[in-house]
Amino acid sequence: QGQKFSDFAVLYRNHALSNSVETAFKRNAIPYRMVSGLRFFDRAEVKDMLAYLWVINNPSDTIRLRRIINNPPRKIGAKTLDHVTALAMEQNCPEYEIIRQAASYEGLGRAAEALSGFSQMIEELREKSQVLPLDELYDLLLEKNGYLEMLKNQNNNEARSREENILELKSNIVDFMKNHEEGAGLEEFLEEIALFTDIDRYDTQADAVTMMTMH
Repeated sequence: QGQKFSDFAVLYRNHALSNSVETAFKRNAIPYRMVSGLRFFDRAEVKDMLAYLWVINNPSDTIRLRRIINNPPRKIGAKTLDHVTALAMEQNCPEYEIIRQAASYEGLGRAAEALSGFSQMIEELREKSQVLPLDELYDLLLEKNGYLEMLKNQNNNEARSREENILELKSNIVDFMKNHEEGAGLEEFLEEIALFTDIDRYDTQADAVTMMTMH
């Protein structure tokens, strides 16, 4: 009684462990601030995985499409993407439609094969999203997109930490599946995550629980 949120602190051993605590705080409208670390959904690799899921849900999402199309590297450079943009404007269609039909455009040259390979992966995942449970879809995404393999090849502490965060994101998916009706799928999950990231726009001076790693 009479205590403030700022009277409390949560300590954890590594950044991936913050996710479950952050989720609990958000679900219960408890404000918090991070010390010496990014919030879970602000981490680049988590944003990357969510961007993949957004594009699977809606390939016309050009901003997220551009975030992931060469991440990990697929030999799709900035000049190629500029050419895709020009073709999309000329054809009055989403950029993804140009990417999906890259083999039809001679001007894309050798990049057409890489673009087609990317779109084939997205199309397969889109089809699977209609029949697979969300957690299995995420596992398939990690198998297909090469992101984890890229991190494993880097073989350093930062890459291992990023790998942990990517795997930790699956816990959000599993938690979502447990707390929603069977019909709730990818779109509903992404809408919930969008709500969480909106909540993250907080006042740093507000009364809040402190979260930090302990070393």
